[in-house]
Amino acid sequence: MSHRTYLYNINTPSIAENADTMMMEWGYEMPLMLQPLLIEGGFISGNNYNNHVEFNDSGLYYHAKPGIENLKRFYDFLEDQPELIENIEKFKAARDKLFNYLDQLDGSYLHLDMWDVLNMEDKPHAEQAKDWMATIAHNNQVITLAMDSGDHSLLNYKALKDVSPAFTSFPKLLNYEDYDYGWTCIWQPYEEESAFEIFEENQLWGLKDKNGAVLLNPQFDEFYNFGPHDLAVVSKNGKFGYVDTTGRIALPLIWDDAFDFEHSGVAVVAMQEKMGLINTDGTQLTPLIYNDLKAIEDGDYFNAKTAELWGVINTSGAVVIHFEHENEIQAGYGFYHIEVTDQKNQKIFNQYFNYLGEFPLQTVENLENGLLLIKPHKGFNFSAIYKKDGTPLIAEFEKIRRETDFPDLLVLKKGKKYGAISRKNEDFVLPCEFDAILDIGIAMKGYKTDMALVQQGDQKGIYDGTAERLSWIIPPDNYQQIMWLDEMVFALQKNQSWCIANLSTNDFSDFAFDLVIRQPGEEGFAYALKAAEVYTITETAIRPTPKAVALEHAGDDYAYHFEYESRKRLLVYGKGKKMEEQQLQDELTDIHTLFELAGEAFLLEDYAQAIRFYTVASEKGYTPAMNNLAHIYYMVKGYEDDQKAFFWYQKGALADNENAMNGLGMCYKSGIGCPVDIDKALYWLNKAADAQLALANNNLGDIYAEDGLIPFNLGKALEHFQAAAKQGEPKYNWLGYLHDSKGDYEKAVEYYQLGADQGNEVSAYNLGILYCYGLGTEKNIASAIAYLELSLDLGYHHAHLELAKIYRNEVGFKDEKKAEAHIKAARAADLEIPEELLTNKNR
Repeated sequence: MSHRTYLYNINTPSIAENADTMMMEWGYEMPLMLQPLLIEGGFISGNNYNNHVEFNDSGLYYHAKPGIENLKRFYDFLEDQPELIENIEKFKAARDKLFNYLDQLDGSYLHLDMWDVLNMEDKPHAEQAKDWMATIAHNNQVITLAMDSGDHSLLNYKALKDVSPAFTSFPKLLNYEDYDYGWTCIWQPYEEESAFEIFEENQLWGLKDKNGAVLLNPQFDEFYNFGPHDLAVVSKNGKFGYVDTTGRIALPLIWDDAFDFEHSGVAVVAMQEKMGLINTDGTQLTPLIYNDLKAIEDGDYFNAKTAELWGVINTSGAVVIHFEHENEIQAGYGFYHIEVTDQKNQKIFNQYFNYLGEFPLQTVENLENGLLLIKPHKGFNFSAIYKKDGTPLIAEFEKIRRETDFPDLLVLKKGKKYGAISRKNEDFVLPCEFDAILDIGIAMKGYKTDMALVQQGDQKGIYDGTAERLSWIIPPDNYQQIMWLDEMVFALQKNQSWCIANLSTNDFSDFAFDLVIRQPGEEGFAYALKAAEVYTITETAIRPTPKAVALEHAGDDYAYHFEYESRKRLLVYGKGKKMEEQQLQDELTDIHTLFELAGEAFLLEDYAQAIRFYTVASEKGYTPAMNNLAHIYYMVKGYEDDQKAFFWYQKGALADNENAMNGLGMCYKSGIGCPVDIDKALYWLNKAADAQLALANNNLGDIYAEDGLIPFNLGKALEHFQAAAKQGEPKYNWLGYLHDSKGDYEKAVEYYQLGADQGNEVSAYNLGILYCYGLGTEKNIASAIAYLELSLDLGYHHAHLELAKIYRNEVGFKDEKKAEAHIKAARAADLEIPEELLTNKNR
């Protein structure tokens, strides 16, 4: 049985309403792609629907509007990561459908109902719900950090909790074809186009076909919706009958009241305040003798009331529960119950209406196949299981082992020992005398089996609990471990050594291997390791593993699948050489962790360690690490290496990393590790700029603004500096200067001001000059002095010359001592003194 999770859009927590919308029905998990919906206002309360067992009634609730906005932000973020998405057109189509669907929801809350999944553990639902709330909050923290940073690499699959084990990375989950970029998660019922229309005219009701042709003229006082048998109740002059979808009066209007036909093909009708059952032909199935009659579930059974007492009848009128109850019967999950006036316990019947006894409702659990579990309660300290006939299969035991998930077997614990029963046979297949009965996931042809690992003392074996063939397929022996590999192939361990047993061919290898591990490859299903060798196990052979395959499985993508020590041995085998422990550790650390360790080392100025971690991550193909490694070789004093800088920038650029493209462009501009080549510099910088990298636009601006270079073009320089400004990295001094040079002084003042406010010394200097001469603003010598002095404070010595000119020439500000002091400071800074200042000195 697949355990389902449900997501609803609702208005009122814990109260089911017709306006509720079921958004999702999914197996075993809350899909990661929809978890960003559950971002705000999380709390736990009773479910809207799965609420029939009070103590297991715990659902999660979140505010809908902020959740929908957050999911839209998540998808927009994913779209901005083009290298992440394999089929961008399919992604956009799925995104548009999802956004359109969400925009039509109008409920205030999102309700996550995991009742079915939470039933898999004995832990109370409320505690499991808290765990899931914490898990979802953690995953949303990871997702939000990635969105805030604009870096999809932060969606590290290992950092996410309780996500599908079918994938090894977020990109693999995202691009899984059947997932349709999350749209598959949304549950949408198929709505067949209606072939008819119930319409009103002059306060009477009739029927039209889908083309508008009248099938039944308006003549009925009431016309109800059509049911599962294409029959609808109609009334006229106080009498009720039925019409079909062709407009035919299928059953005449002869009853005082009539109700919809149930799925069972039976309907309740009334005459002279008594009720009975009819079929779709109008045949009366029961006499009209009941004071009340109500369908139970799909209408195979009915609550019936006579003489003020309730009982249950079937569709032919046969009594299945006698008329002796004050309250009507209620349907539970796989059982029925009747409230007993003034008592907490209720009368419990199984699905065959066999009476079990009076028990608290919350202690009853359906075990499938007609079996019911009664859990411990006041006055009863043990559990009991009842058979289809209502008699106990076992009257006293401690608990069911919930960790097992066999199709038929149930593992029970009694007196510190374990046994197993067959639900199909309603009997024990293994008595309660074993130390352990374990589910190790044995499947045949893709289907789960009832084969169990059974342990007694130091003896272990595999027992086939399939009802038709109860037998030991691996008789108990002193095995240390038994591992199922595939179909009828097992690995058996004795004395720390393993053998491979193919039970379908009765082939057993020697106990020659020191480790056996499952593997996810297409060729084979497990590895057998012997010293430095690795062998692949298939259904028909044990053969040496290709080294390339071992290396692939030692990589980051399979870190989820293999233990560290296994990956280490696969790596050594794949490399074909011995490696130091530190080398092995670095190789086996995932690229995101390596990148983080390198970044931490860089901040601590431990550049040797940063180079080490960045190098390993780069060799694994992680382009951000390539860029950062090249950066160290490009400009960190003591570690410069032009050839290595060029190599890693080029490798990263060819792998479409925009930062590396920028770095490679600057290498070609300056001749770092390569001959100067302005055309190639422009090519790579433009590619980085096309990828919306502000730094690349600024670097292009620098090239076009450099007078000595062939592509000198101040117009293009301004375009790139403006593009970088829009992308959040403005060079205000250059923007000011370029507007200054073409006479747009007001813009120049605006940008110089912004640059000066950011502490740019040249911007402050140029702003001072514009104030001095009244360009783009009113002449203001005081402001000119203030900005020129700011420029000096920031280290720009040319301001001495301009200040000397002011103190020598400007009326109201003349001060020969200050002028001389600035000329002296300029000379000390090795600046050339203009002739006009030298001349004025001699006057």
